[in-house]
Amino acid sequence: MSNEEFTPAQNPTPTQTQAQSPLSTNLPNLAKYMNFIGLLAMIGGVIYCLTIIGALIGVPYFIMGKRLRESAEAFTGYNSSSSPKDLETAIERQTRAFFILYILAIISLVLLAIYLVVIIGLLASGGLK
Repeated sequence: MSNEEFTPAQNPTPTQTQAQSPLSTNLPNLAKYMNFIGLLAMIGGVIYCLTIIGALIGVPYFIMGKRLRESAEAFTGYNSSSSPKDLETAIERQTRAFFILYILAIISLVLLAIYLVVIIGLLASGGLK
């Protein structure tokens, strides 16, 4: 598979048409799944925001869900119109959503490491007896 870009004036070869077929069949499912996961993330973000400390996690989680739903809408638009702008928007929103998830994952791993160090320290000092 090459990385060449084709303009609309070029006639696609049969291999190019076959390469687009899996994309057009998978995009509706991708958009459906992203909408669902985005909705769950938004609901979870709102629930996290019920506490002040939880809002630190809830707000980014809500924004991540919103970006996933925006990306799903753009993928749906791309599937119906084949507009490069829709595809660019979809990938850009999806990238933002995964960046937020990336940052939240790093923060949770750091907090887990701190938690384990504190627990091991308490066990070693006999503080949990």
